[in-house]
Amino acid sequence: MESPTTGSARPGAVSEMLDFLRRYSREQLDSRRMDERRGFHLSLIPDLAQAGLFGLQVPKRYRGQELPHSDTIKVWRQAGAIDCNLLILLAVHNTLGVPPVQHFAREEVRAAVLPELAQGRRLVTSAVSEPSMGSNVRAITSTATKRPDGSYVINGGKQWISLGNDAHHVNLFARLTDENGQDTGITGFLVDTSTPGFVRGPEVVTLGLKAVPQNSLSLENLHVPAESLLGEEGKGLVAAKTAFTQGRLMLATGALGAAMRALEMTQRFARRREVATGNLAENGRIQQIIAESVAATQAVEMLVEHIADRLDSGREVPEPFYFAAKILGCELMWQVVDRCVQLLGARGFVDTNVVGQFYRDYRLFRIFEGTTEAITVYLGSMVLKQPQQFLSIFDEFDLDPALAEYVDRVDKLTTTTTTGGQQRHILAGQIGELACWAILSALTAEGRTRSSMHAHTASWSEQQLADKLRSAEESRPFVELPTADELARHIGDFESSIGNVEQRRPGIQHDLDLLLRRG
Repeated sequence: MESPTTGSARPGAVSEMLDFLRRYSREQLDSRRMDERRGFHLSLIPDLAQAGLFGLQVPKRYRGQELPHSDTIKVWRQAGAIDCNLLILLAVHNTLGVPPVQHFAREEVRAAVLPELAQGRRLVTSAVSEPSMGSNVRAITSTATKRPDGSYVINGGKQWISLGNDAHHVNLFARLTDENGQDTGITGFLVDTSTPGFVRGPEVVTLGLKAVPQNSLSLENLHVPAESLLGEEGKGLVAAKTAFTQGRLMLATGALGAAMRALEMTQRFARRREVATGNLAENGRIQQIIAESVAATQAVEMLVEHIADRLDSGREVPEPFYFAAKILGCELMWQVVDRCVQLLGARGFVDTNVVGQFYRDYRLFRIFEGTTEAITVYLGSMVLKQPQQFLSIFDEFDLDPALAEYVDRVDKLTTTTTTGGQQRHILAGQIGELACWAILSALTAEGRTRSSMHAHTASWSEQQLADKLRSAEESRPFVELPTADELARHIGDFESSIGNVEQRRPGIQHDLDLLLRRG
């Protein structure tokens, strides 16, 4: 397995990339056109490739940039501030696609494939999600059967695959069966998409992020050689987790860039706008909303920078930090964009004023790489199983007495007695959210003395933790919920209130006429 990138990039490389992205945004990029036409302009990929943006952390010996993590997040933040489609194009390739190849493919495969990927001559993505499952890799149903000659035959289907129809290589994950018919676990494969049996499916029509296609894929007796293996047989979860963890950090950082730009435009508007109470920026309630938004933005920035610094120094990053980045990073930053839409008034609802498109595009980040609700419950379940392991995270922080007490109260909540799966899931969701806020509060508290804004951010983060902790404590005992059947019956009765309004008017026929198709 290739060791993680520690960073030996050419001095000034990231500054040149940031300058390129800013200049390209001003002179070449047309976000409205990409959104309306659901695609990129033809010169985009070669232009980005020329700037080295498809090999950000690929080692130099494979023609990559070998950027440290602290520089890579600057690229994500910049791309996120420009256009979500641009960010995801680069990020899917660099975080979901490249790392499994770089860290788990055989050396001869890396030597052949990575230079092509790093120079943008080929795109790569990962295919995990299926029609019946999302980010829960253990629920994969696609199958791979090992043949006597060491090769594999893969069957199944994948869904919601970013760049699924455009990538030349796909990291596929399937459940492997050995020569004796025994299930040996989830296994990863690097697949050339020109291989017979790799069938590209249609693109789904999405609410936002319209220029990056989300495709379904079919694997029909897809025959791949032994050297396509990513890592060891039955240990594909390790490779998939590598992609997910990098992807979660990227999502938080890209959303951070979007929030920064949205706030910049909102502040510009507020300073220029006069309302009945006077200047909008000087209205106390508006100032409060902007201050809370800036605090959230700075807190997320401190979190992603902390993770990047740990990675660059070779220190272990506790898994809850990645969950906190995904959960709070994506949730808080989308809330900031939502507030900016509100503060801009009618101008926020005009789609050509940037923030409206951010509102649509970045909404997906609360779903990408696992929905907020699902992974919050997952994180909470982890903490409930091993609370002391989670609490050990705070050993490296010099917590003040008040914050230490809050962490102790979170620990006390893990001993809550629950009856049935419903209450257990609710408790896990609460614990997962509190774990994220405890991490964010500890980090922001460490930077309290750096500036008056840092002091405000630390106080704001701690207040959020206190409020959510009090709410969780006051919810005991849990209110009994209606059963799933009772809810389904009640919602089913809505049909009598609203009637059947499903639209059936024929649309545009896209398929080739039956009499013109091949037999």
